[in-house]
Amino acid sequence: MERRVHSVFLAISFLTNMRLAVFGAFFSLYMKNDLGASLTQLGIILTLVTVVNALSQVVWGYMSDRLAKRKIFIVAGEGIPGAVFFVIPHTRSIVVLAIILITVQVFWSMSAPTFRALIAEYSTPSTRGEVMGKITTFGGIGYVIALSLNINFISNYGYVFLFYFCAFCMLLTSCAAVFARDPDGLKPSYQKLLSIEQVKTLYKEHRTFSIYTLLILAGMFVTQLFEGFISLYAEGLGASVEHISFIHIFRGGTETVLLTPMGKLTDKMGRVKMLQISLIISSAAILFFAIAPVWSWLLPAIMVESVGYSGYSVSSFAVLSSLTPKERRGTYMGFHSLASRFSSVGSSVGGPIGDKYGLKFVFYFSFVFSLLAAAYFVKWLQGSREIINQSEN
Repeated sequence: MERRVHSVFLAISFLTNMRLAVFGAFFSLYMKNDLGASLTQLGIILTLVTVVNALSQVVWGYMSDRLAKRKIFIVAGEGIPGAVFFVIPHTRSIVVLAIILITVQVFWSMSAPTFRALIAEYSTPSTRGEVMGKITTFGGIGYVIALSLNINFISNYGYVFLFYFCAFCMLLTSCAAVFARDPDGLKPSYQKLLSIEQVKTLYKEHRTFSIYTLLILAGMFVTQLFEGFISLYAEGLGASVEHISFIHIFRGGTETVLLTPMGKLTDKMGRVKMLQISLIISSAAILFFAIAPVWSWLLPAIMVESVGYSGYSVSSFAVLSSLTPKERRGTYMGFHSLASRFSSVGSSVGGPIGDKYGLKFVFYFSFVFSLLAAAYFVKWLQGSREIINQSEN
């Protein structure tokens, strides 16, 4: 990979994860403590935001293939939402806030499939684990730095400060993407976005890709059952704002330390085997979250989760890249994002369960579902190992 391109990828990963860290850690606290939202309301908003983002990603991924362009979609996809986020702090209505967040997803979704397509196009199957490990490591560093910087700001200026910080990160990401470069020789694809022929292709010629996407959807659904409520769960176990920030810093830090080694191990061990092991470890981590009696017990659970996440992050992308056709990579990345993002329905399921039975029950429920999904996924990967390993994409 060219040094300039590699540097731009690292910068984009660093900045986007700074934004994701702060939004993920404090948005649920802002909704509950500042706007008085219930877990059910929060879950519905998270679901709608993610589904709209996913639906739009398919269109933008297709357009990037059609135009044979990637960079412009990242520039616009981060720049437009970044400007809108400066307005959000002036909104005190849950309904208006939801409408703004849902609308902005149409533009925000431009960058995700095109960025992933670029990474795949500038890497090879034999080195993709290491490349992705380095990129996500820089993202992890940004994650930790963002939370460390915002502890005092959030304490002094309130949860609403998160929107200003996210806006700043998105605008910087847009500027960084200007220095990216579209791959040489990328030709426009004039196939239709979704036709009967395309559906047949997904079912017959790329059936392995389709099944893989559905299995990722099932696994992510489990994660979404509780992911949006972790800060509130920690608060219920006695954690303060500073403790919650530390939990997320510790989480991001351990994942960051592990990502590059896991990337190298994935290339050495094989992407299929690494993904199988990661799925099992991730299921065990959910149980450790569930049995925690106080917030400090979440730290060993996070360590187990980080091992599973870091291995899953690099190996799942490596497998996905091997199953996407080169000439339609943007579109297929969009399809994969669309399906996997529908996992956000889990937030709408976890929210009502949490309101009625408590968040601890949500984790126990997630563990059982995760164990069943992981068992089937591991078995399927074993049967598809040869197809995945023989791919040169």
